[in-house]
Amino acid sequence: MNTPPRTNQHRKLLVLLGVASALFSANVHAQFKCQGADGKIEYSDRLCDTSKNTLDKPRTNAGVQTRPIGDPMAQLEKLFTDYEPRLCEREKLDIELDAARREGAIAKQPTAWRVRQDRQIELNEVLVDFQMRVGKITKAAGNDSKEMAALRKFQLGLKKCDPTKPAPLVEPTAEPKVETKTAPKPAK
Repeated sequence: MNTPPRTNQHRKLLVLLGVASALFSANVHAQFKCQGADGKIEYSDRLCDTSKNTLDKPRTNAGVQTRPIGDPMAQLEKLFTDYEPRLCEREKLDIELDAARREGAIAKQPTAWRVRQDRQIELNEVLVDFQMRVGKITKAAGNDSKEMAALRKFQLGLKKCDPTKPAPLVEPTAEPKVETKTAPKPAK
């Protein structure tokens, strides 16, 4: 089989592909450079054995922060304090709207319940914002960390919001009117 000779253009393309692959390939390298008693140098991603000398220590990511500046617990407590009333309101409103859906009250009077449904949408956005902010603080923390334990405790406390108290409305004049019918008592 006769193959065409490689032209100068083909060579340039191969060189370009080689350079591009070198630039865009993953940067794989060991973090530790260890020297044994025999003088042999080894590279590893793990700490050097006690019998070997560490020649190069891993570089720290200068300028890159894995944890937020300041005390994460103090930041979490501030977030909990700031968001608790709105998240508790969301829990109460969620319970109330769920019960109204099951009873069919929303289907009977959709306009009367619209204000509460709109408020629930707003509070869902508050929940998403809260989760993003907490995620930034707890991102570097593990599941066993005190930050995650505090978050779980806070979330459990939200589930214990008093559902007997109605959720406050932004516009208290738009209270939905739910008609309740009571059966007449039987005559004795």
